[in-house]
Amino acid sequence: MTGLQHRNNAVRCGRRWGKTAMLVNAAVTYSTANFKRPGLDLMAGARVGIFTAEYRQYQEIFDKLVEYLGPLIKTQSRSEKRILLRNGGKIDFWVTNDNKLAGRGREYELVLIDEAAFTKSPEMLREIWPKSIKPTLLTTKGRAMVFSTPDGVDEDNFFWAICNDKSLGFFEHHAPTSSNPFVPPEELENERLLCEPRVFRQEFLAEFVDWSTDALFDIEKLLVESLPVDYPPHCSAVFAVMDTAVKGGTEHDGTAVVYFALESMGTQKLTILDWDVVQIDGALLEEFMPSVFSRLEALSAECRAISGAVGVFIEDASMGSILLQKGTAAGWPVQAIESTLTSKGKDERGVMSSGYHYRGLAKMSRYAYEKTLPFKGAVANHLFKQISRFHLADKNAHKRADDLLDCYMYGLILAFGNGDAL
Repeated sequence: MTGLQHRNNAVRCGRRWGKTAMLVNAAVTYSTANFKRPGLDLMAGARVGIFTAEYRQYQEIFDKLVEYLGPLIKTQSRSEKRILLRNGGKIDFWVTNDNKLAGRGREYELVLIDEAAFTKSPEMLREIWPKSIKPTLLTTKGRAMVFSTPDGVDEDNFFWAICNDKSLGFFEHHAPTSSNPFVPPEELENERLLCEPRVFRQEFLAEFVDWSTDALFDIEKLLVESLPVDYPPHCSAVFAVMDTAVKGGTEHDGTAVVYFALESMGTQKLTILDWDVVQIDGALLEEFMPSVFSRLEALSAECRAISGAVGVFIEDASMGSILLQKGTAAGWPVQAIESTLTSKGKDERGVMSSGYHYRGLAKMSRYAYEKTLPFKGAVANHLFKQISRFHLADKNAHKRADDLLDCYMYGLILAFGNGDAL
């Protein structure tokens, strides 16, 4: 990659390009080299600040650095987010989301920011970078390297801004996934054929895609010649996905359930059999659960599921955690959705599930298509509405009901992305 002589560098790269490896390599190179400390007659290893949007994002980087630096490490602390080297070098880790003071009061020879497109907007652009992170490089005349795959077009997004607004002083490097010589071309071509085209452009070509005009999920993919389908006469298994709410009120999500039939004989596909969404107090969810199991068993019989009803998958968070604990004690057929999936943001889950939707692997039954229910003052097919209106990089996403959408995305990923779960 050319141009790294620039002080501030924005590295716009595709998935699996190797940005984490490059970031780790930069941290090792700097922390083990000798730098003159400003105002002191002292040479020591560089001080490196590594910034990520979320806590989970720096864990892999921390582990890699501990592995590579090994005998050079004087002390390390995951809880204090710090690695100290015997040569005086230091590597600090910071989480930027909900922390406007990230980096404030420190000096660094090198700042590394990972997954910058997924930091909070506009806080990272207007507050955290200019007021907290950038000043850490002032006395050292240090360098910043900012890595990310794009996440839509948004003038308030830090990564979009530093790549498109030259007045911010960043030199942009563009590296699509294909520039990584270790990615087999045939595998990348297979991804192109299976991906929703806009997702491929963003995730693998590392282009800034405007998601504001068209929804991510084309609703026609759920239909056959614009019509819903019948229940399958036979299937492998029936399961449900539940998204639980903690509070009621029109400003909060409801508790949603989507019921699926998985067919794996011949071509694997998923059929949405039914759905439900209610606003009830969290304490009453225990009383709601028997009706979910009863409906699941009825659908299993109607679709002649070979493995029967394999259970209800629930997020292991908030009220879901309570239901899972209660279910385990009571012998309910409930299973936790893996934390590696639930910890991802909604946009990331949308990208993960979009390929399965784009290929038409999921269809909507006539019953689910024609169903309407009252919810938040409106009588509608809320499943259809939530799926058809979902946009990536939506600034107003937190204001929209998305409980049924979450269930749909989880269902796709569980059925096709992590088949061992069923």
